[in-house]
Amino acid sequence: MKYLFKIFGLLLCAFLVQSDINAQAVQQPDSNEDTIYIARSTWDTGWFQTEVFRLLIEEMGYTVAPAETMTADEFYKALANGNMDLWVNGWFPLHEPVIQRYNQNKNIIPVGYEVESGALQGYLVDAVSAQRYNLQSLDQLQDPAVAEHFDTDGNGKADLIGCNTDWSCHDRIDEHLQALELTETVEQISGDYNPLAREAIEALGRDQPLLLYTWTPNWTLGQITPGEDVFWLHVPVEDQEAISGLAGSTKDEIKLGYDLNDIRVVSNRMFLNKYPDLRILFEELQIPLADIQEQNARMAGGEGSLSDIRNHAREWIADNKSRVTDILMEAGVENPFSEGTPSGSSPHSELQVGSDYADQTIRVVTQQVEPLVSYQNREYSGFSIEVFDAVAEEIGIDYTIYSVNSIAKMLDDLKRGEADIATAALGITSDREENLDFSHPYYETGLQIMIPKKESTISTIPRAILSIIFSKEVLFIFLFFFGVLLMSAHIIWFTERKENEDFPENYWTGIGVAIWWAAVTVTTVGYGDKTPKGVPGRVFGLIWIFAGYFAFSYFTATVTSTVTLQEIESSITNMDDLYGKEVATVSNSAAEFYLEDNGLNANTFNTIDEAIAQLMEGETDAVVYDAPVLQHFASQEGYGEVDVTGSIFQQQSYGFAMPKGSGLRKDINLGYLKLVEDGTYRQIQNRWFGN
Repeated sequence: MKYLFKIFGLLLCAFLVQSDINAQAVQQPDSNEDTIYIARSTWDTGWFQTEVFRLLIEEMGYTVAPAETMTADEFYKALANGNMDLWVNGWFPLHEPVIQRYNQNKNIIPVGYEVESGALQGYLVDAVSAQRYNLQSLDQLQDPAVAEHFDTDGNGKADLIGCNTDWSCHDRIDEHLQALELTETVEQISGDYNPLAREAIEALGRDQPLLLYTWTPNWTLGQITPGEDVFWLHVPVEDQEAISGLAGSTKDEIKLGYDLNDIRVVSNRMFLNKYPDLRILFEELQIPLADIQEQNARMAGGEGSLSDIRNHAREWIADNKSRVTDILMEAGVENPFSEGTPSGSSPHSELQVGSDYADQTIRVVTQQVEPLVSYQNREYSGFSIEVFDAVAEEIGIDYTIYSVNSIAKMLDDLKRGEADIATAALGITSDREENLDFSHPYYETGLQIMIPKKESTISTIPRAILSIIFSKEVLFIFLFFFGVLLMSAHIIWFTERKENEDFPENYWTGIGVAIWWAAVTVTTVGYGDKTPKGVPGRVFGLIWIFAGYFAFSYFTATVTSTVTLQEIESSITNMDDLYGKEVATVSNSAAEFYLEDNGLNANTFNTIDEAIAQLMEGETDAVVYDAPVLQHFASQEGYGEVDVTGSIFQQQSYGFAMPKGSGLRKDINLGYLKLVEDGTYRQIQNRWFGN
């Protein structure tokens, strides 16, 4: 028994030691192990708060993964499944129906009050229209005359600029339209909210009417002022408290159709239990609505890049350093901001230009495709090569370059790590982006069609005539016309054979004469050597004369249209003309994928040179590939033998490709943008493609 007690004692000690270790791990996070996954809303007016919290979480010693943009539905689902840790864009009670969908285990927890009872939502109408129609309430738009005033697309319904379809407010607006019986006179305009709202506000500046859903904090109210430019409309719905004293309202007590919302941090129970220090931050930190509104106005005024938003967050922390320091110390941070205001660089922050590659030689893979890549005198040249060379010089990296024979090989070398970067006629596609990383596009182009140059010599005329005469369409018309002629000959012979010596009673002799009569009559030649004498024969002859005008005109028109159609079908000018033709392209290229998507089974080759050789040898009718490549060949080696036809279609962008997760990506992008800004890129482009 004493051995059992000893074993139990050892187990108990081990448990207590492990518990102490776990407790210390919670209180003292290891930045290498504790990565916080934070989401941000699809409405960028909430990104400022995300950056404030992100900077402060990093100041507490945690690693924060780059914020992932999500809809409310996507975030709460990911949070419930443990695939996301938090966001600071929870709106309550607006988001409660979405949370109920995924919160069966009650693990989704709102924390603190980032903004308490201050977030408004509602509908704005321009001041001129409000005065003209005495508009105070949304349900007044039941009047078709009033609704038509806000109609911009001519369907008689008022255009209400509403929410993106994946936002919670989209369904709520539809509910209001149904509840107020407005579905026949008002329609919600959904799409990308920011450009729609901006366009509507710009139209207001041109004295156009405005009917807009908006919220606070939001940039829109930095452009238009309630009480001056616009007014809040009353929404007469039940189960909602009225608001008194709202600036810019059309009533002393107004219902906006939405409760005043709290903006809160939302996390899950396990995360909050594991990180009680972060819970303190979430519970204590508040960001005044006026500060968010001011930042949104700056963002709408041109300071809208992610770096701008992060700078706004740093400035806010610096301006509120005393209060923020108290919160961090309460959360257990001993000496917050000992190195100054957070810079925003986390333990996994991006590389500096050339930092990881300054002492390395980059391996570049390419494929010869003029004028983008060529190889002469043991040196690579071409537009893509020159652009990459300038980028490499800008960011200070050395490289070696080698060529492969196919796009497939080039992509495979990247995936296997044989090459660090690829530059060629390499379009950025969704399929490639799944397995590779691409730089910013450095050239915008598309696909085009190349065909053999048309022959225009006299020697081609007899061949064209014979092909028309022996075409199935023309032969069918000849047979049909002869059949009708034969039928008419029998009718006239049968009615005239007994009374008219011009049509002998002998069948074969008489039918021959009748065919002659039918032919000269229907063609309106009318020699008059054979004429019907009996009444039935003359009646039929008269009918046949009139029918001849239509029959012969039809025959002539059909032959003419057949000739014209054949001429049209013999040419290729656009994608529709490729159906039924032999088409060649390069395997694993954007052209191959595009042709497949459009139901065209092209013959594929490893290189564009092989595909063009098939065209030159008459083995294929057309080549579809990148426009600059085909244009270059047609103006150089293929001059006088091929034509590039039709306009450019299926726009595509060329980019430098890298293995997934490559640290080169930011370096390359920065270098390229510097070339654009200082004019170097334009000089290279002009040198290869002109002005």
